[in-house]
Formats: sequence, C-alpha cells, structure tokens
Amino acid sequence: MADTLTIDLKKLGEEIRSRRLGKGWSLSDLGESSGVSKAYISDLENGNAGKPNVQYVYAITVALDVTLDELLGNAAPNSVRRTLRKKKDVPQGLLELQEEAGLTDEDVQMLAQVNFRGHRPKDMEGWRFLLEALRMLSQRPNQK
Repeated sequence: MADTLTIDLKKLGEEIRSRRLGKGWSLSDLGESSGVSKAYISDLENGNAGKPNVQYVYAITVALDVTLDELLGNAAPNSVRRTLRKKKDVPQGLLELQEEAGLTDEDVQMLAQVNFRGHRPKDMEGWRFLLEALRMLSQRPNQK
C-alpha cells in the first residue's frame, strides 16, 4: 500500500529546477536569493536531500516567487493534490478564456499549472497566447 503522506522528492526537485531555470538562475543565484546553500538546493533538485527542511523549501518558494502549493504541485500524492474546485481558484483571465474558447475544466486545470519562466499569464490575452503556443507545439510538422 502506497503511503498517501509521502511527497515525491524527485518531482519536487524537478519542479525546483524547472522554476529556477525558468528564471534563468544558476544554483548560486537561487542560493543567494533564498539564503539556502547551493549544495542543499542541488541535493533537493536531484532528490538526494532526504526529508526536506520545510524552512529551506519555504525560503526557496519565496525566492522563486511561488507558493508552497504551486511548488509541491505534482510532488504531492493524488489524494491530497489541490484542485481548482471553485471558480475563485482559477487564475485571473483564465476563466474568461474558458468561457470564450469553450475550454473544459480539465483544460483550465492543466493551463493553471503552467508557468513560463516562473510566471503565469496575468490576463486573458496572456492565457490565450499560452494556449495557442501549446496548441502549436502539439501539432506535428508536415511530413515531406
């Protein structure tokens, strides 16, 4: 039986690395910004830190300008993941795009978790741009 209270440390590390690189930061940059040693950040990113120190993880979230909930995202077990159950949980502009483009709740939930260089779009036009970019990336190039 899987432990429903265990965080996937590999996924947590991947999320930290992704957000750090999305900002164009080195390990040293994140270390300076968060006050956490780059060695510990490297261990976190590689899933070698053991049980993470919540104070250090929190300092990293503040430096990356995200919430703990956003950083833990896919690292938490399915049974405890936060979902967008209420309209007020949908980021600004995304609800309007959902209504205009006829997006499903699953589409909205997926989009709400996407960050570009560590940030989310701030309005409907930003979400529309992101949606179109994802659609273009998912299309196969024409075969010659």
